[in-house]
Amino acid sequence: MISTTSGLSRQFAKLCDLPDFEDAELATTMAEITPDRLPAEPHRKAWEFAMGALFLRDVGHLDGSAHVLDVGAGHEEIIYWLANRAERVVAVDIYGRGAFGRREAVASMLEDPTVHAPYPYREDHLEVLDMDARRLDFPDESFDAVVSFSSIEHFGTPEDIKRSAREIARVLKPGGHAFLVTEVFHSQHPIDHAPVLFAVRLVTLGRRCRRATPRRRSIGDVFTNRELRRVIVEPSGLHLMQPLDFSMSREALANIQHPQPDGSVISSTGGPYPHIVLAAHRSTFTSVCLPLVKTA
Repeated sequence: MISTTSGLSRQFAKLCDLPDFEDAELATTMAEITPDRLPAEPHRKAWEFAMGALFLRDVGHLDGSAHVLDVGAGHEEIIYWLANRAERVVAVDIYGRGAFGRREAVASMLEDPTVHAPYPYREDHLEVLDMDARRLDFPDESFDAVVSFSSIEHFGTPEDIKRSAREIARVLKPGGHAFLVTEVFHSQHPIDHAPVLFAVRLVTLGRRCRRATPRRRSIGDVFTNRELRRVIVEPSGLHLMQPLDFSMSREALANIQHPQPDGSVISSTGGPYPHIVLAAHRSTFTSVCLPLVKTA
């Protein structure tokens, strides 16, 4: 369905939703980018990549001539897929350091990214660099497109995230596009607000909600709708190409994933899929896409 607000082929500014996985074009793109994920295993990460790929196609950055930057890239499948379709792909992360240094952003990416490639790719079209997203070491207006998939929420404080949003905009060429995916509350329980969680921290002498402050929730890696605009969109100066759609089907909410302190996940149904909606305290959240453009 063509979006009447932007000329794009679909609604990109939206939450991950289970019916999306029945879209033939989106499903085909997911299978191309993440071939190891079975169709019977709907997962929001595959959805994020496919949405980003179709957005880049719609705005003309998959014709083989684009220079694309992936911020907080880790060893995501999408960077290899893009290397087969762009003139230059640059993947940046703090490889080997930080909370993801032993998982998604391992140091071996700097030595030999082919080790993590899910399929053959044009090796001379991919460059992997160790770089802090808050200080991108590129000249102004270096890239046709910038993408980031569920990474920006991990870049630090709200001020750190604002700084990275400004950096993304700075390195974009006029008329260039950014596709940022992050995490947003679908439903936010009254208790999951900063002042309340800070009170819990005080009452429990810091045993619970240790990260909470009067202005910052202990759930620091998930945004509200307002925070998406205040911390990412507005600081960047980029323009959201579509109104955000926060609707979600009942089917997606039928199997909520509950992350555990040890890193494991317990789901509502007992099965790992579909992996669409997660619980944080008494609230729920999922992935949201922000399709952005830098006006000339």
